[in-house]
Amino acid sequence: MKVTMKDIAERLGVSINAVSLALNNRPGVGEELRRKILRIAEETGYLQKKYKYERTFMRTNLCVMMQSIYASSRNFCGFYGQVLYAVSQEAGRYGYDIIIDFFDEADMQPPGCVAERRVSGIIVIGKIGDKNIGRLQEYGLPLVVVDHASLRRPLNCIVTDNKLGGFIQTQYLLDRNFMRIGFFGDLRYSLSIKERYFGFQEAIHQSGLDVGGEDAVHRYSITAPGLERAVLNDDTSVGLKLLQSMEVLPEAFVCSNDQAAFYLIRILRDMGVRVPKEVSVVGFDDIDLAGKFNPTLTTVRVDREDMGVRAVQRIRYLLSHPESGPESVIMPVSLIERESAAR
Repeated sequence: MKVTMKDIAERLGVSINAVSLALNNRPGVGEELRRKILRIAEETGYLQKKYKYERTFMRTNLCVMMQSIYASSRNFCGFYGQVLYAVSQEAGRYGYDIIIDFFDEADMQPPGCVAERRVSGIIVIGKIGDKNIGRLQEYGLPLVVVDHASLRRPLNCIVTDNKLGGFIQTQYLLDRNFMRIGFFGDLRYSLSIKERYFGFQEAIHQSGLDVGGEDAVHRYSITAPGLERAVLNDDTSVGLKLLQSMEVLPEAFVCSNDQAAFYLIRILRDMGVRVPKEVSVVGFDDIDLAGKFNPTLTTVRVDREDMGVRAVQRIRYLLSHPESGPESVIMPVSLIERESAAR
């Protein structure tokens, strides 16, 4: 059955004129009512063949994409869930609704709202491969990626100062006279983790611990492929095998992120190793659980809320300055000292 403006008006209890004003992006209706009308128009299929309303409707929506693996309840309450909440709040301030799309990295299909150009722009939260970035860029919509960057494709991104963060983590331990320090994280998973590892390496190098033939950087580190996916899936059997294969445990671990730190601490406990009395652990991100975990986690703080805000602001800037080139916004970091790292 064909849907009409009258049907939409009756469903919401408003006048047909109000529906017409909203669909044509004209003044005379409030922003909240305008969003309700457009949402009902989309749900009922009214807009599918109404091409003259495409420009109006796209002004009210943003597409937010995340990998499906981040959508589990445990992961979603962490770093990316908080970024998403900030994106939603900031988008709402400017009258945007967000359409969330969870995708599989190995088989990403551009969301229908993107293919049909029913959104103003796209925000990707977390890792996305270069091939999939290219597929999204083909649509010509403003695209901003949060907590990920590409070396192959020019990209608007909001990223953490990962190298400095990795350096700060490691220097904190060096200042407390730890000598056997290892890195715990999957170097093949993302550019962010590689950059944090670079900061770790640089701190070890500047300390002089990697001279004299001793492989101080690699000897105490666990950087195996597949480790980050094991962390996300909470598969402790992978980490346990890796730790048990070490000849000597380090005095302290620098972790790629807080989730990896929690994962590591649980495995060490299962092995009968006390944290921090026998092995200290430092995380990265300062998600909410870091201050509630036992022991509370020493970590590097990243302003997740501001990352989400900056992503929306960058989209809005690109909409008003379509000729603007790609830009990387680097977010500052700071160390938060708690109980998990102690002499």
